[in-house]
Amino acid sequence: MAHLYHGSGYKQSELKPGFLHSGVLVEWDKTESNKWLYAAVLMEDAIAQGLASVIEKNYKLARYQSVDNKITMTFDGPAPKQKDIEALTVYLYTIDWDESIWTKVNNPHNGMDNEFKTEKTIVASMIDSCEKVDIKHWLSRKEVVIRAKTAAMNW
Repeated sequence: MAHLYHGSGYKQSELKPGFLHSGVLVEWDKTESNKWLYAAVLMEDAIAQGLASVIEKNYKLARYQSVDNKITMTFDGPAPKQKDIEALTVYLYTIDWDESIWTKVNNPHNGMDNEFKTEKTIVASMIDSCEKVDIKHWLSRKEVVIRAKTAAMNW
């Protein structure tokens, strides 16, 4: 493996886990938390992860699911319009692969077999490129479902 991809709402010279930015630990499930920086083998997965992160920072996202070409977003409270989501900024980083710092995530709940995590900071010399993703174009190839969470929804 030559490289990994990381999606982010921020353009920066180095990448580090969210916990190192905020100082507040957030655990999403038994295998994932913000003490890790995540990257994927597939570019599409990294863009989807970056978009989910940016949406979560801007709206009350209850659930984000990306399977094949379908993305389902469920919000607590009012759901944003698709045009508002299309206007969000996501950057795609290409990172040099270094097996000594990456661990396979092995999360049985997200269906991603090729996702890795690290607690290390990825310095500028390890970043091959950073590109702004055209989210409107990227979403145009997807089936997008946006909805507000209701009391009747079961998870």
